[in-house]
Parts: sequence; C-alpha cells; structure tokens
Amino acid sequence: MNLSFSTRGWNTLSWETQLKDAVDMSFRGIEPYNIQEFPSLSGRGGAFHSYKQNETIREMKKHGIEIPCFDTSIDLSLPLSRDEMEKIDYLFNTASSMKTSYVAFSVLHDDDKQITDNLDTLLKKAEEAQVCILLKTVGIYADTKRLREQMDSYACDQLAALWDMHHPFRDFNEDPDSTIRNLGGYVKHVHLRDSNDDGTYNLIGEGTLPIQGMMNALCSVDYNGYISLEWKTEWMTDLPDREIIFPHFLNYMRRFENP
Repeated sequence: MNLSFSTRGWNTLSWETQLKDAVDMSFRGIEPYNIQEFPSLSGRGGAFHSYKQNETIREMKKHGIEIPCFDTSIDLSLPLSRDEMEKIDYLFNTASSMKTSYVAFSVLHDDDKQITDNLDTLLKKAEEAQVCILLKTVGIYADTKRLREQMDSYACDQLAALWDMHHPFRDFNEDPDSTIRNLGGYVKHVHLRDSNDDGTYNLIGEGTLPIQGMMNALCSVDYNGYISLEWKTEWMTDLPDREIIFPHFLNYMRRFENP
C-alpha cells in the first residue's frame, strides 16, 4: 500500500522537515499543497524552484520518497486571472520536470460554462506538459455521478479524479460502492481523513467514516495509487502533534495491506 501525507495544514514547516518526517515515519510519499503560494518552496532557493528541482529529486530518490500529486486550492469554477494562469503553468512545468503525473484542482461552484472554458484551456497545457489534471470530489463534484458525467464528456488521458473520501459520503450520503461505481478507473489518487456524524474530525479509525468499505471499494477496481492523509491542526486543537497523528494513521492503515 502506498501511503503519503499532504502538507496542507503544515506548510509553515520547511521542506527539509517534511522530507525528514516522511523518512523517519516510513511514508512512501509527500503530497505538496499550494507550493505556488509559498516563496519558501517555489522561490529562489526553495525545493521547487527550477534551479533546485534536480537536487530535490535526488534527495527524495535517495530516501525512496515520491511526490504522487501536487495539490492546489485553485477553483476551476471561477475565472482564472493572469496571475493564476502563471501559477498553473508553474505547477504543470514543475510536475513535468519532477516526473509527477498529477496536479489536483477543486470545483466548488455551479457554473458549467466557466468550468468547461477552464478545462478546455488547461487540458491543452496539461497535454503539452504530459501531466494529468485531477478533479477532487469536493464542492459540486462531491456528487460523483456529476463528476463521472464530466469525465465521460472529455474521456481523455489528461483528466481523472481524486477521491476525497470525506465529501461524497458526508455531503451527498454516497456509500463507497456508489462512489466507485460512478468513478471506477477514473480514480488516480485518494485523500483520507476521518470524521464524526456531527461533522467534526477525528483520528483515522476513531470517527464514523466507513473506511473498511472505502478500502474494499478501492480493492474492487485494483487501485494501486497513493492514499494521502489530510490533516489540519485546527480540526483537533487538543491534538496538534503530528508525531502522534501521522504514526496513528500509518498503524491503522496497515490492516488494509492485504485487503
């Protein structure tokens, strides 16, 4: 099983710290979040600056660490400014240079024309960079039947799905079998965090998200990509320590190594 963690919620930590923690805790991957918004990562001297990328790749390879996906908060249901387009170009180029296949986006608002216009533009760029756009199952696409219809309308190698397990279940009462029937082989990356029925978050396995059913659903389509832990310290203010949260996630997920 390929397990990674998202840097979302931890972006104030240096890349060196993220890499050290991944190695020390035996993760296989790190999923950088919004690197285009952090000069310490994307600017001169940062791990993802064009001059530093090869060194970053060598250091990760030495420790057996991969970047499965570059995640973003960019919303494709809104008009994209010139500044945002430049940031997206940077993300595509960085993913291409670092041999990372996926860049993830959200679609939060119901505006089919704007979504289509943005996808038409970005898919051409993604094809040139030889990367794949992932649409997250959040916002309007937490309804995965609607996401499948969007995927089917393009049916191209540059567009796939990121199954954020929380939102379809909580926002649209989708059971895992329904989600995987809708998305199937479109799922190329997974986000996981646990939550309670009242909407609060909890440690993996201690909430009420049907994680066993979700893992069975992934197994049914022979999913072999990454499952990435998402965590923000404000979700449980009494537990801000990733030295507890991350090992707990790894320990819990070991039960699914042979589903």
